[in-house]
Amino acid sequence: KRISGTGMNPLELIENDQLTDYEARNLNVNPTLSYDDDTFDVVTCVVSIDYLIHPIEVLKEVRRVLKPGGKVIISQSNRCFPSKAIAMWL
Repeated sequence: KRISGTGMNPLELIENDQLTDYEARNLNVNPTLSYDDDTFDVVTCVVSIDYLIHPIEVLKEVRRVLKPGGKVIISQSNRCFPSKAIAMWL
């Protein structure tokens, strides 16, 4: 079973013992995912979509790496950090 992670903080990724592999990447700088097409059954985006500068491009990448019929789960926090959120969400 493969559980991959992509995030900005390599220390958090290293400490996450549920991950089988990970990549530290700032999706605001490079909104691509380094996985092959049709790789995953499920992709999650946990409390981070509201901080993406190019959320549409990232979601297109999510679609690309999902297997046909795959699911995407997006969660948002009920907290707002105006210094981090992009203008579209404020």
